[in-house]
Amino acid sequence: MDTDIYQFYRERREKTPVYWDEQRHLWAVYSYRYCQQVLSHTATLIPPVADGNLGGSALAVKHRLVRISNPPAHDLAREMALRMFRGRRPVDVGPLLSRLLPSPGSGATMEWVSQVGKVLPVMHILAGFGFGDRDVAVIIGRLPALLKIMAPVTDAAALEETFDVVYPLVDRQVAKCFPGLTRETQEYAVSNLIGLLIQSHDATKGLLSLALLHLLRREEPGSLASRDMEFFLSFATEVLRYDSPVHNTRRILTEDMHFDGMIVPAGATVLVVVAAGNRDPTMFKRPEEFDRHRENNLSMLTFGHGIHGCIAGMYCTLLAAETMNYLFHTYREVEIVESQPEYEPLANVLMVKEMHLRLT
Repeated sequence: MDTDIYQFYRERREKTPVYWDEQRHLWAVYSYRYCQQVLSHTATLIPPVADGNLGGSALAVKHRLVRISNPPAHDLAREMALRMFRGRRPVDVGPLLSRLLPSPGSGATMEWVSQVGKVLPVMHILAGFGFGDRDVAVIIGRLPALLKIMAPVTDAAALEETFDVVYPLVDRQVAKCFPGLTRETQEYAVSNLIGLLIQSHDATKGLLSLALLHLLRREEPGSLASRDMEFFLSFATEVLRYDSPVHNTRRILTEDMHFDGMIVPAGATVLVVVAAGNRDPTMFKRPEEFDRHRENNLSMLTFGHGIHGCIAGMYCTLLAAETMNYLFHTYREVEIVESQPEYEPLANVLMVKEMHLRLT
């Protein structure tokens, strides 16, 4: 992501907060108020994701996912996703991290994104449902393929084969944890537990790296061992506002929408630039300053708003805070090896691609 992107957002927000992008043939909104208006309006839909020639359990799961479904199917999908999410048992992150990180005092170097960011969220959620180590290993091994269900399908056979392996494992565990579900609710529960793995992976992977980067750049590393969970939780929340892992999302309008006299017509695609809204001075005082004490940081739009607001938002923030707390209370020194970590070449998210740590 271009480091000047926030300057671009600021100029758009100030000059053309509702902007017609002729090249991409869509509208983009940049102010907090307009972003919130689109996200919360009942006349907006999630754009469809092409199925290709996908079939079997993979196609069934895709059509039940709360993240990409629209009413009326969305109602049951969200109900079961919330039931799955709230039905997890508490899991201490420490024992999981001790399996992923080198021994304290070893001075070893490890790659943070692949060894922690991509696997910890999935391990943590699966542990909350009592999955055994063998099933966890299978699901994590299949995770890169599972993630492809959120994009237009290009290799249906490979995706179907992945879901043929993963679905029975999740189905068995959901039946064990939630006896008495009807066949329909069982299917929605399984689909949206898989969806939780996908959503938590995307959001938390980004935050785990960005929170660590900001901590080491903004705080004296030696002081972090004396910080408590309240500090790490408020810090991670401000990272989500100030340097959002998610920069934009899309909606399709089912009716005309008015923005202070400007009309965006029904059928239009709207790019909701939440990272621009998160730095809107009409909502956040001194938005260009990093301030974990800001009273309304939880109002940031990183996790969306309305019926498609991410149900794993607080989970993502808490897991990142617990991870940072463990890291700086376990290791005497935490050092990023690279002068500047490499980022993924993606326009809609800010994701560190690779980041090596030296842990002592």
